[in-house]
Order: sequence, then structure tokens, then C-alpha cells
Amino acid sequence: MYSKLKGLMVEKRITQQELAQILKITASALNFKINGRSDFSVTEAKLVSSFFGKTIEEIFVIDEFNNMKTGKTA
Repeated sequence: MYSKLKGLMVEKRITQQELAQILKITASALNFKINGRSDFSVTEAKLVSSFFGKTIEEIFVIDEFNNMKTGKTA
């Protein structure tokens, strides 16, 4: 799960539907990605990082590292 991404979406007041349109995917596909049921492509990760003005690592990698440390799976 990408809690950092969810937090950024709340901060910027952007819905999953709006972010999905930016990524040119369905809202359902985005929901699967945010909840760890499928992966973001490199292109999608770059678009998300650019949109939010953060590095890919800040949005995606830190959450994954924290999940590894606590033994949670994505």
C-alpha cells in the first residue's frame, strides 16, 4: 500500500479518478496499484512524481522499505 501517495492525494485534493485520468488508466486500475494489488510502471511512477513534485523514492520506495522492515507485504 502506498500511504505516502494517498497522503499526497489528500494534500492536493485530487481524487483517484483525477489521478487515473492523468495516468491514462481507469480509476479501478489505479485503486489496484495504490493498494498493492498491481505495480506502477516506471512511466506511471515518473508521471506521479512529476505531478506531486516529489522524487519517485519519496513516494514509492520509502513505503516499500517500511513494509519490508515490518514484515508487511505490499
